[in-house]
Amino acid sequence: MPQLDSPIIIKLGGSVITFKGSSPPRVNDEHLSRIAEELTVCNSPLIVVLGGGAHGHQAAHKHGFGTPNSSPEELLAGIPDIRHNMSLLASRVESEMNHQGIPSVVFSPFTFVTLQDSFIDEFPLGIIKKTLETGTAVIIHGDVCFDRTKAASILSGDTIAVHLAEKLAAKAVLIGTNVDGVLEENPQTNPNARYIPLINRANINQVLTHTGPSSDTDVTGGMTKKISELLELSNQNVDIAIFNLTVPGRLTDLIKEKPTICTRIHFS
Repeated sequence: MPQLDSPIIIKLGGSVITFKGSSPPRVNDEHLSRIAEELTVCNSPLIVVLGGGAHGHQAAHKHGFGTPNSSPEELLAGIPDIRHNMSLLASRVESEMNHQGIPSVVFSPFTFVTLQDSFIDEFPLGIIKKTLETGTAVIIHGDVCFDRTKAASILSGDTIAVHLAEKLAAKAVLIGTNVDGVLEENPQTNPNARYIPLINRANINQVLTHTGPSSDTDVTGGMTKKISELLELSNQNVDIAIFNLTVPGRLTDLIKEKPTICTRIHFS
C-alpha cells in the first residue's frame, strides 16, 4: 500500500448543495453537478466534507439539537430522522462524483465516531487512510453522533474538516460557503459588505467581533464558530481558504493554487 500524500479537504457548505430553506429537504442538483466537475482537477488525495444544509439542520432543530434544555429522550428520538436525511444527501453527492469519474465512498460519522460533551471523543481513521491510499475519494458529512455525556450531539462538517486536517496533515482546507469569504459586515443587513482577504494575528479579534451565526436554521454555530475552529490549524503548514462555492471556477482556482476571491487564514 503506498504512503498517503497530504490530502486536500474541501467542505461543501449546506447552503450551496441544498436548498437550505426547503422543507422537505432538496439537493441543489445544478450546483452539485458543477462542483463535482470542478473537483475532477484535484490530483491529491481528496476528502469532501458535506455540510448538512436543509437535510441536517431542519431535522436537528426539530428534535431539540441546539436548544440547551432538550431531554436525552428528545435528542435520541431525532437520530433516525437526521440519519435518513444525511444519508440521502451523501448518497446523492457520491453518485454525482462517481458520475464525474471521481471514485468515491461515503463515511457516516454516526457509525464510528463518539462524542463527549459535544467534543470528539473517538474518531478512528484507519479505514479512511486506507481508502485514500487506494486513490478513492472520501466523502464524510456532518452528522448526529452518540455523546457520552449528552445522549447525542451534532458533529459539524467544520469540526470534521479541522480534525481530519490535523490528524492527516492536510495541505489545504477549502471551506465553500455562499458568500465571498468572511465579510466585514452582515450581508443580510448590508448587501454590499466586503470580504476580508486575509485573517491574521493583527485583525483576528476585530473579525470575530463582527461575525455571527447563520441567518438560516443552523444548529452548528455559524461563521464565528467556523473561524474559531479553523484557528486550531494556525500552527500547521496548511493553506486555509473560505470562499464562495456558488461562483463557478473559484473552487477550481483554489485547487490549482491560483489567485481567487476568498478569505485566507494565515498565522505562521
